[in-house]
Amino acid sequence: MLLKQNFVETKLVTKFAEFNIRVYENDVGKETLVLWTDNLDLSQPVLVRVHSECITGDMLGSLHCDCGEQLTKSLQLISEEGGILIYLRQEGRGIGLFEKMKSYQLQSKGYDTFEANVLLGHHPDERSYEMVKQILNDLKVSNIKLLTNNPSKVSDISKLGINIVELIPIISKPNKHNKKYLETKIKRFHHSLKKSSNYYFYQFHVDTSEHVDEIIDFLKDKNIDPLLKICVGITVNPNSLRDKCEIERVDLILNSCKKDSRFIPVVHYSFSNSFDVLSDSFEIKKKWSEIRRLQINDLIFLDVLVLKKIGDLFEIDIPLSDENFEIVYDRQFRDLVKKKNAFIMLDNSKGRGIKACKDTLMKKIDVLLSYDLNDIAICGGFGPDELDTYFEIRRYYRFNFSIDAETNLKKDGKINVDKVKIYLLQLIRFDDPKRKGIEQTKKFLMKHRHSDWNQAKIQGHEFLIHPNVFQAGCFPSTSWFSGQLCDLLKNSSSFCEVGCGSGVISCTLALSNPKLQVIATDINPYASENTKLNAERFNLSSRISVFTGDVLDGIDSTIQFDSIFWALPFGFLDPGTPITFEEVQVFDPGYRAIRKFLQTAKKHLIPGGKLFLGFCSDLGHYELLKSIAQEVHASIKIISKTEIQEDAKLQFEILELSYGESGVFPLV
Repeated sequence: MLLKQNFVETKLVTKFAEFNIRVYENDVGKETLVLWTDNLDLSQPVLVRVHSECITGDMLGSLHCDCGEQLTKSLQLISEEGGILIYLRQEGRGIGLFEKMKSYQLQSKGYDTFEANVLLGHHPDERSYEMVKQILNDLKVSNIKLLTNNPSKVSDISKLGINIVELIPIISKPNKHNKKYLETKIKRFHHSLKKSSNYYFYQFHVDTSEHVDEIIDFLKDKNIDPLLKICVGITVNPNSLRDKCEIERVDLILNSCKKDSRFIPVVHYSFSNSFDVLSDSFEIKKKWSEIRRLQINDLIFLDVLVLKKIGDLFEIDIPLSDENFEIVYDRQFRDLVKKKNAFIMLDNSKGRGIKACKDTLMKKIDVLLSYDLNDIAICGGFGPDELDTYFEIRRYYRFNFSIDAETNLKKDGKINVDKVKIYLLQLIRFDDPKRKGIEQTKKFLMKHRHSDWNQAKIQGHEFLIHPNVFQAGCFPSTSWFSGQLCDLLKNSSSFCEVGCGSGVISCTLALSNPKLQVIATDINPYASENTKLNAERFNLSSRISVFTGDVLDGIDSTIQFDSIFWALPFGFLDPGTPITFEEVQVFDPGYRAIRKFLQTAKKHLIPGGKLFLGFCSDLGHYELLKSIAQEVHASIKIISKTEIQEDAKLQFEILELSYGESGVFPLV
């Protein structure tokens, strides 16, 4: 939300130290608690423990987990060194105490904590960490040392824009009651008791060293999860080993990767035309000794002994498809993968850009995790705005899966750097859809769906609305946007509305300002025709022109306006999530349409022209919107806001966006 949450604070003396204590307002029993010492040095990284509530461990001293012990050790360290404890009220990994007790019942029958939560109909881990950002912002903390064993927590907190400079594990001695629980955390959730946890990667492919240089420059100011590496795929085959131009190309790419320690070059070697697998592997090592990782592509038969010898030369990535996945049941293979820290690449696509099936991937992942094989990469049809399967799987398992993309990063058969940038940016942010808001919005759409034309009175005017068009009369926000814009644009002469729906805003503005010329556009052809109909009914056809197209595509690129408005489809979904024509009015997967709008709207504004956005911070992702604006060197400010009761009370805003000529501008 854009509204800050209320809090109350005072001093609290404990057996560890005297702390400042702050409690953030929320529903009873859900208030977030923060403890911090007086001696915080904000010029240095601050020690932070983000702890999720565990009544049985924290308060009752349960031996079935290590939560209480972790809390005690954290408070001891914080009291000695200075730091912050953030206590989040998400009992039982977010499922609540009652459900946690059901999970305990299942665990007593032999299931582990992961399996028990799933059998109860929950995700293995349903926690979230959004409050951490607000709390650290309120305390003016930007760099932290995080007390945790949980790599998923590290990633979730990093994506909020918090810089984690050091990971400090909290080591607990197992007892006979929690031994299986601790083993499950390592095996199923990839927890680590070392400062240097295993990394995971986002991989893209390059053709030239210039591609690497451009991506390094693009990511240089981006805050990235400390456990994340950016892998650079370099396609090589037997002919490359004898081609001077190819050898030079690879050399240049390797040199570019050295410019950023986060970048790891990975040779993707095709053995399809190889006469001697081991000989080629030795030749790769001889020519490029700095290569650490080798992806073994196009091997017809996976021989464990051969893989072992290759694994003596490189860290290896082993693609597994439906045809050869059964090798996972070979103990020698599993031992090799663990010993050599090999990544298993789940890849049915084999470079063809075929989208991976989520259910198939999850079945394979379950098998791999059951064997304690947890360095896993997912491949197949991924790219910009095509990441929904990856995000859904990652969110379900709360696990840092690696990902590899190639085909969907190309244009006309060659790597397209702009596509790579969007792909990486969407992965690094990894924004979570607001599930409660999504469900509420879908129910609201269903509730107000009509099978025939509907009539709605808005701002004193009667509008006809087609059943396949956004039912503006059912959403009070439309009326509020109209009223605000009438005041804001009373002196405007040319106006464009994107996503015009039934034409409510375009017609209302034209009726209130007789000098206003309007162009309205919508991706939905029913909406375009509906707007034309209402314009005719109000005798506005001479002043309202209507087009059909995606965002601004339907409008001639030479036409400019002194103001443009779009009540954005602010409901965020994972990039690539399929939606219906009806849902496109309120949801924008990956904010693809919003990104396109902000990239193209500038050319349609006259000098000094204004761009206005209708938004809802309770349903949309304001931080993501700001980030997308920043990409086009623009700043955003809130010029009007209100709370409106729909099915629930929600905050709506009108935002004004200003483009800069160069540089990245601070966002208000």
